[in-house]
Amino acid sequence: MRIKLGEAERVIVKTRQHRRVLTRPACLLLLLVAATGFGAGWLGRDGLPEWLEDILPIVYPSLLGLCALLILVWSVVPYARWARTWYYLTNRRVLIRTGVGARSLRELPLVLIRELIVRQTMMQRSVGAGHLVMITADGETILENAPGVHKLRELVLDAIEELPRSVMFDGVELETEQQMDWAAPEGRTPDGKPHV
Repeated sequence: MRIKLGEAERVIVKTRQHRRVLTRPACLLLLLVAATGFGAGWLGRDGLPEWLEDILPIVYPSLLGLCALLILVWSVVPYARWARTWYYLTNRRVLIRTGVGARSLRELPLVLIRELIVRQTMMQRSVGAGHLVMITADGETILENAPGVHKLRELVLDAIEELPRSVMFDGVELETEQQMDWAAPEGRTPDGKPHV
Protein backbone atom coordinates (compact mmCIF):
# COMPACT_ATOMS: atom_id res chain seq x y z
CA MET A 1 0.00 0.00 0.00
CA ARG A 2 1.62 3.21 -1.16
CA ILE A 3 0.78 6.56 0.35
CA LYS A 4 -1.10 8.68 -2.21
CA LEU A 5 -0.42 12.37 -1.80
CA GLY A 6 -2.85 15.06 -2.82
CA GLU A 7 -2.07 18.07 -4.96
CA ALA A 8 0.66 20.22 -3.37
CA GLU A 9 0.98 17.70 -0.51
CA ARG A 10 4.46 16.73 0.59
CA VAL A 11 5.90 14.39 3.21
CA ILE A 12 7.64 16.20 6.05
CA VAL A 13 8.53 13.17 8.21
CA LYS A 14 8.49 9.41 7.62
CA THR A 15 9.44 7.39 10.71
CA ARG A 16 8.59 4.32 12.71
CA GLN A 17 8.55 3.54 16.42
CA HIS A 18 11.81 3.98 18.32
CA ARG A 19 13.99 0.89 18.14
CA ARG A 20 13.93 0.60 21.94
CA VAL A 21 10.66 -1.34 21.52
CA LEU A 22 12.81 -4.18 20.16
CA THR A 23 14.78 -4.51 23.43
CA ARG A 24 12.32 -6.92 25.05
CA PRO A 25 11.94 -9.20 21.98
CA ALA A 26 15.75 -9.32 21.58
CA CYS A 27 16.27 -10.20 25.27
CA LEU A 28 13.59 -12.89 25.07
CA LEU A 29 15.25 -14.32 21.96
CA LEU A 30 18.59 -14.61 23.76
CA LEU A 31 16.99 -16.16 26.85
CA LEU A 32 15.04 -18.70 24.79
CA VAL A 33 18.10 -19.74 22.81
CA ALA A 34 20.16 -20.05 26.00
CA ALA A 35 17.43 -22.02 27.82
CA THR A 36 16.94 -24.34 24.85
CA GLY A 37 20.69 -24.90 24.55
CA PHE A 38 20.90 -25.70 28.25
CA GLY A 39 17.89 -28.04 28.04
CA ALA A 40 19.26 -29.83 24.96
CA GLY A 41 22.66 -30.19 26.64
CA TRP A 42 21.07 -31.54 29.81
CA LEU A 43 19.02 -34.06 27.82
CA GLY A 44 22.12 -35.15 25.90
CA ARG A 45 24.18 -36.04 28.97
CA ASP A 46 24.92 -39.54 30.21
CA GLY A 47 23.19 -40.97 33.23
CA LEU A 48 19.61 -39.90 32.48
CA PRO A 49 16.89 -41.91 34.21
CA GLU A 50 15.68 -44.84 32.12
CA TRP A 51 12.12 -43.50 31.82
CA LEU A 52 13.49 -40.21 30.38
CA GLU A 53 15.73 -42.03 27.92
CA ASP A 54 12.66 -43.93 26.69
CA ILE A 55 10.74 -40.75 25.87
CA LEU A 56 13.79 -38.75 24.71
CA PRO A 57 12.80 -39.10 21.01
CA ILE A 58 9.59 -37.20 21.90
CA VAL A 59 10.98 -34.72 24.46
CA TYR A 60 13.91 -33.46 22.38
CA PRO A 61 11.87 -32.43 19.28
CA SER A 62 9.15 -31.04 21.56
CA LEU A 63 11.72 -28.83 23.29
CA LEU A 64 13.00 -27.51 19.94
CA GLY A 65 9.45 -27.01 18.62
CA LEU A 66 8.38 -25.13 21.76
CA CYS A 67 11.47 -22.92 21.51
CA ALA A 68 10.77 -22.18 17.83
CA LEU A 69 7.13 -21.32 18.59
CA LEU A 70 8.05 -18.99 21.46
CA ILE A 71 10.73 -17.28 19.33
CA LEU A 72 8.14 -16.75 16.62
CA VAL A 73 5.52 -15.30 19.00
CA TRP A 74 7.78 -13.29 21.34
CA SER A 75 10.49 -12.10 18.93
CA VAL A 76 9.70 -12.46 15.23
CA VAL A 77 6.13 -11.13 15.32
CA PRO A 78 7.02 -8.01 17.38
CA TYR A 79 9.93 -7.30 15.02
CA ALA A 80 7.70 -7.72 11.95
CA ARG A 81 5.08 -5.43 13.51
CA TRP A 82 7.76 -2.80 14.22
CA ALA A 83 9.23 -3.08 10.73
CA ARG A 84 5.83 -2.72 9.02
CA THR A 85 4.46 0.22 11.05
CA TRP A 86 5.18 3.67 9.65
CA TYR A 87 4.21 7.16 10.75
CA TYR A 88 3.95 9.89 8.10
CA LEU A 89 3.52 13.61 8.62
CA THR A 90 2.60 15.60 5.54
CA ASN A 91 1.72 19.25 5.23
CA ARG A 92 -1.99 18.21 5.32
CA ARG A 93 -2.36 15.11 7.51
CA VAL A 94 -0.85 12.47 9.81
CA LEU A 95 -0.92 8.89 8.52
CA ILE A 96 -0.33 5.61 10.38
CA ARG A 97 0.33 2.62 8.13
CA THR A 98 0.38 -0.77 9.88
CA GLY A 99 0.17 -4.43 9.05
CA VAL A 100 2.27 -7.46 8.20
CA GLY A 101 -0.14 -9.52 6.09
CA ALA A 102 -3.22 -7.35 5.81
CA ARG A 103 -2.42 -3.66 5.95
CA SER A 104 -4.36 -0.72 7.27
CA LEU A 105 -3.96 3.00 6.82
CA ARG A 106 -5.31 5.52 9.28
CA GLU A 107 -5.22 9.20 8.50
CA LEU A 108 -5.90 12.28 10.55
CA PRO A 109 -6.22 15.66 8.81
CA LEU A 110 -4.19 18.32 10.58
CA VAL A 111 -7.18 20.69 10.67
CA LEU A 112 -8.95 18.33 13.11
CA ILE A 113 -6.19 18.38 15.74
CA ARG A 114 -7.20 20.46 18.76
CA GLU A 115 -4.41 19.58 21.18
CA LEU A 116 -1.05 17.81 21.19
CA ILE A 117 0.24 16.04 24.29
CA VAL A 118 3.60 14.32 24.82
CA ARG A 119 3.64 11.41 27.27
CA GLN A 120 6.97 9.89 28.29
CA THR A 121 8.09 7.27 30.77
CA MET A 122 11.48 7.64 32.37
CA MET A 123 12.97 5.07 29.97
CA GLN A 124 11.46 6.83 26.96
CA ARG A 125 12.76 10.18 28.17
CA SER A 126 16.31 8.79 28.39
CA VAL A 127 16.29 8.00 24.64
CA GLY A 128 14.12 10.93 23.49
CA ALA A 129 11.11 8.79 22.58
CA GLY A 130 7.53 9.06 23.76
CA HIS A 131 3.87 8.92 22.84
CA LEU A 132 2.47 11.84 20.82
CA VAL A 133 -1.23 12.14 21.61
CA MET A 134 -3.30 14.11 19.09
CA ILE A 135 -6.69 15.05 20.48
CA THR A 136 -9.62 15.73 18.14
CA ALA A 137 -13.35 16.15 18.66
CA ASP A 138 -13.79 12.40 18.02
CA GLY A 139 -11.16 11.22 20.49
CA GLU A 140 -7.43 10.78 20.40
CA THR A 141 -4.88 9.31 18.02
CA ILE A 142 -1.57 8.16 19.48
CA LEU A 143 1.79 7.80 17.77
CA GLU A 144 3.33 5.29 20.19
CA ASN A 145 7.05 5.30 20.99
CA ALA A 146 7.78 8.00 18.42
CA PRO A 147 11.49 8.86 18.21
CA GLY A 148 12.37 12.51 18.83
CA VAL A 149 8.84 13.07 20.11
CA HIS A 150 9.36 16.74 21.06
CA LYS A 151 10.79 17.56 17.62
CA LEU A 152 7.91 15.66 15.97
CA ARG A 153 5.44 17.70 18.04
CA GLU A 154 7.09 20.92 16.84
CA LEU A 155 6.90 19.74 13.22
CA VAL A 156 3.18 18.94 13.60
CA LEU A 157 2.57 22.40 15.09
CA ASP A 158 4.54 24.04 12.27
CA ALA A 159 2.53 22.09 9.68
CA ILE A 160 -0.73 23.20 11.32
CA GLU A 161 0.47 26.82 11.32
CA GLU A 162 1.29 26.63 7.61
CA LEU A 163 -2.16 25.38 6.61
CA PRO A 164 -4.02 27.86 4.39
CA ARG A 165 -6.58 29.80 6.39
CA SER A 166 -9.31 28.83 3.93
CA VAL A 167 -8.70 25.19 4.90
CA MET A 168 -8.76 26.01 8.60
CA PHE A 169 -12.07 27.90 8.52
CA ASP A 170 -14.24 25.92 6.14
CA GLY A 171 -13.72 27.90 2.99
CA VAL A 172 -13.99 31.41 4.45
CA GLU A 173 -11.11 33.52 3.18
CA LEU A 174 -9.79 35.39 6.22
CA GLU A 175 -6.56 36.65 4.68
CA THR A 176 -8.30 39.65 3.07
CA GLU A 177 -10.09 42.22 5.14
CA GLN A 178 -13.53 43.30 4.08
CA GLN A 179 -14.05 47.06 3.95
CA MET A 180 -16.99 48.00 6.11
CA ASP A 181 -18.12 51.52 6.92
CA TRP A 182 -19.27 51.10 10.49
CA ALA A 183 -19.45 54.81 11.27
CA ALA A 184 -22.30 56.70 9.63
CA PRO A 185 -23.10 60.39 9.85
CA GLU A 186 -25.46 61.31 12.66
CA GLY A 187 -29.07 60.71 11.81
CA ARG A 188 -28.25 58.20 9.05
CA THR A 189 -27.88 54.40 8.93
CA PRO A 190 -24.55 52.82 7.77
CA ASP A 191 -25.96 52.46 4.24
CA GLY A 192 -26.60 56.24 4.08
CA LYS A 193 -30.40 56.24 4.49
CA PRO A 194 -31.99 58.64 6.99
CA HIS A 195 -33.28 57.26 10.32
CA VAL A 196 -37.06 56.98 10.46
